[in-house]
Amino acid sequence: MDHAELRREIDDLASSFLFLEKKEIDIPTAGQLLNQLEGITAHAESLGAVEARRLAGGLTRLLEKVVLEAVDAATGFGLFEQGIVLLQSVADGYCNAGRYDGSIDGFMAALAACLGVPPEPAPGCEAASPPEDATATPPAGDRKEPVRDESLLRDFITEGLEYISEIELNILNLEQEPDNKDYINAIFRPFHSVKGVASFLNLDAIRTLAHDLETLLDKARNEALAVTPELIDLILDGSDTLKAMIGRLRDELEGREATEVIDTSDLVRRIKLAEQGAEQPKQPKKLGAILVEEGVINEEELQKALERSQLPPPRKLGQTLITEGMASPKDVSRALRKQAQQVTDSNTIRVDIKKLDDLIDMVGELVITQSMIRQSETLQALGDRKLLRDISQLASITSELQRSSTVLRMVPIKQTFQRMARLVRDLSKNSGKLVNVVTVGEDTEIDRNMVEEIYNPLVHMIRNAVDHGMEMPEERIQAGKPERGTIKLKAFHRGGNIVIEISDDGRGLNREKIRQKAIKNGLISPSDNLTDQEINRLILLPGFSTAEKVTDISGRGVGMDVVKQAVEKLRGKMDIQSVEGKGTTFVTGFPLTMAIIDGMIVKVGNERYILPTVAIRQLIRPDRAAYNCIVGEAETINVMGRLLPLVRLHRLFDIEPAHANPWEATLVVMEGEKRSKCLLVDEILGKEEVVIKNLGESLKRIKGVSGGAILGDGNVGLILDPEGLFEMAEAN
Repeated sequence: MDHAELRREIDDLASSFLFLEKKEIDIPTAGQLLNQLEGITAHAESLGAVEARRLAGGLTRLLEKVVLEAVDAATGFGLFEQGIVLLQSVADGYCNAGRYDGSIDGFMAALAACLGVPPEPAPGCEAASPPEDATATPPAGDRKEPVRDESLLRDFITEGLEYISEIELNILNLEQEPDNKDYINAIFRPFHSVKGVASFLNLDAIRTLAHDLETLLDKARNEALAVTPELIDLILDGSDTLKAMIGRLRDELEGREATEVIDTSDLVRRIKLAEQGAEQPKQPKKLGAILVEEGVINEEELQKALERSQLPPPRKLGQTLITEGMASPKDVSRALRKQAQQVTDSNTIRVDIKKLDDLIDMVGELVITQSMIRQSETLQALGDRKLLRDISQLASITSELQRSSTVLRMVPIKQTFQRMARLVRDLSKNSGKLVNVVTVGEDTEIDRNMVEEIYNPLVHMIRNAVDHGMEMPEERIQAGKPERGTIKLKAFHRGGNIVIEISDDGRGLNREKIRQKAIKNGLISPSDNLTDQEINRLILLPGFSTAEKVTDISGRGVGMDVVKQAVEKLRGKMDIQSVEGKGTTFVTGFPLTMAIIDGMIVKVGNERYILPTVAIRQLIRPDRAAYNCIVGEAETINVMGRLLPLVRLHRLFDIEPAHANPWEATLVVMEGEKRSKCLLVDEILGKEEVVIKNLGESLKRIKGVSGGAILGDGNVGLILDPEGLFEMAEAN
C-alpha cells in the first residue's frame, strides 16, 4: 500500500459521492461510503498520513450524524464535499513530497462545530477534557449495543433481505459461469453493503460474517481463489446464515419470541479454510433423484413439479421448485452442478481466465524471444538462407499465434451498453426527463479485462448527459425539439483502438459560461484566447462545475476529473464535441488490448523509441525548400500543401542527434487529437509488434511516455505517446 493507492481510494470515494442523494440518504449508499471511509482511515493510519486519518474519521462521524438526522443534510453534504477535496489535497502532498504542508485545523474546527462537539486536538496536544457529546461515535472496540433506532433497523432488515435474495440469484448465475466476474461483483456488492450498514448499526455478528464472506469473494474476484462447487456451497451457506440472523433481528423487533442463538463458528472455520485454499468437506450434489433421497421432496411432488414446469410459461425444474417453495436455492444449486458434471458440451470448453491470461503472457514472451533470435548478429553472420527462411516462418507463426490468443479474451461490448441503457432509463425516470437510448455497434469486441475498467468513466458521462445535457420535455418543445431526447451509444474499431461515442441531442455546452467560470476560479485569464476545443476540455479539470445547484446526479465538480483520470489510466484519449442548442458528443478511444502494440521503432541519437503505428500517417524525407522557420514562431514543414509543426525529439529528451537538419533526417507525420505534427528522427529501424511492459508508478507520470517494451536485442525501448509529445512541444 503506497500513497498513490491512498489517492486512488480517495478518488473512488469522490466518485461514489456523485451517487449520494442530496435531500435523502438511504441506508445502502451510507453503508458504501462508510466502508470506503473505513478503508481510507486504516490505510492512512498504516502510512502515517495523520491528516488523512483525521479527515476520514471526521467525515465518518459526519455521515453517521446525517443518517441519524442529527445534522441537516444540506449542511452535512456541503462539509462532506469540502472534506473530500481536502483529502485529495492531503493525498497529493504525500504523493509528491511525502508530507502535507497545509493545515486541516480550520476544516476540523468547522466540522466539530457542525457536530456540536469540542474541536479535536491536533496530534501531540492533550485535550482538556473528553468530548461531552453523548451521541458522538465511540471507538469501534467500545461499541457493544446495536443502534436502537427502530426506523433504521427496519430499513436495514428490508434492504438486507432484498440483498440476500439478490445474492442467491447471482450465485446460481455464477455457478453456470464461474469465470464471469460480473456475477462475482454482483454477489460481492450486496455483502459489502450489508457489512457497512451492520457496522454503522453496531450489529457486530452480522458485520463480521458479511466481512468474512466479502473477503472470500474478493479473493475469487482477484483470482486468488477458484470458483469451485465447494466455494459456491460455502457462499450459499453464508447467505442462508445471514438471512437467519436478519430474520432473528426482525423477530426481536416485532416482539416475537426469539429463536435460539445462531452458531456461526463452524461456518467461520470453513470460510477460513477456504481462504487458505484448504479442501472443503464434500457436499451431496443432485437434482431430482438426490432431492428425493434427501427428503426435500417426494416422488409424487417431483412428478407434479416436472409436469407444471412444462406448462406456459415453460420453466426449468429447478426454477419451478424454488418458485413454489418446494426446495431452496441451495438444494437446487447442488443438483445443477451434478447435471453439469454429467453433460459435456462438444462445441465449447470453459477455461479459467487466469490460465488464459497466463497463456497470453507466455505467447508475449515467445514473441520477444523470437524477435531477439531473428535480430541476432551471430545468426545473420552465418548466411544460411534456409535457416533465415525458417526463422522468418517462425516469426509469422508466432505473430499469428499472438493475434489468435488475444482474440480469445475479446468479448462484445453489448452487455456494457445494456447496462448503460438501464442507467439512462433510471436516471431519466427520477429526473422527470424523457430519454430514448440508441445503440450502434453492440457486437464490437473489446478485451474482457478492460470491460470493468471502462464502466465507471462511461457511467459518469451518461449521468452528465442526462443531468446537464438533456432538457425537460417542455423546454425541448419550446426549442422546437421532440419532447423525448436521444442518447446514442456507438462503438467501432479504428486502427488498434476501440472508439466509444456517447452523444446527446440536448442543450450542448455553454462555452461562454464555462469560460467565465474558469476565469472566476483562476484557471485561465481574461486575455487567454482559447479555441472551442480548449474551452470544452476545461470541464475535465478537478473541481470544475457550472451547475447552479448540486443534484443527486451531478454538480459537485468531482465527476469529469475522475473520468479523465480513468481514461488516461487505460492509455485512452477523450475528445469533446459540442454545438450549443444541438447537443454534445464525448468520444473516447481505448486500445483494444492492454498487452500488445503494433509499433514503428525509430532511432534518435543512440536511443531507440517505439511509435504506435495507428497514429502514423506517413514517413517523409523533405526537400530543403519544404522547411520553414519564422523568427519567434515554431518550425514547420510543408507536407502536401499543409504546414505542419516540427517536433524535434532530441530536444524533448535532451539527446545529441545524428542529424539536426530536417532534410537530412526522417520525418514521421503523426496524428493526435484533431491535430498532426512531424516528428524528427534520425532513422527508421522497422515495424514490430511489441509486448507492453509496466514501467512502475514512478515512471507512469512521465509525459510523452506510455510504456516500455523489450526489443529484439534484449534492451528496453520506450513507447511514446503522440499527444503527450505534442503537449511537451507546445509547452517548450
